[in-house]
Amino acid sequence: MSRSTGPILAAGGLSLANMVIVHNEASAEKMTRIVVGAGIAAASLALVERLNEQLAVSVAWLALLTVLLVRVDPNVPAPLEGLADWWNKP
Repeated sequence: MSRSTGPILAAGGLSLANMVIVHNEASAEKMTRIVVGAGIAAASLALVERLNEQLAVSVAWLALLTVLLVRVDPNVPAPLEGLADWWNKP
């Protein structure tokens, strides 16, 4: 397994868990889109890693950071946004 596969699959899993478990916004279309997108991204980065390993690993970690900070779906808060809301509740 390549070095970029772990972070990119973690980004997909985190997106899926945030949508399904935390915010209960599960629809078959959205879940399928996330799973397929993460798989395609992981395969693509594994191929790019053969040409330029540092670039592929950097993009994978950047994708994970982006998933933590930015909303994937406009109706579902980002994981760190949800954590901040939870932290600030009385």
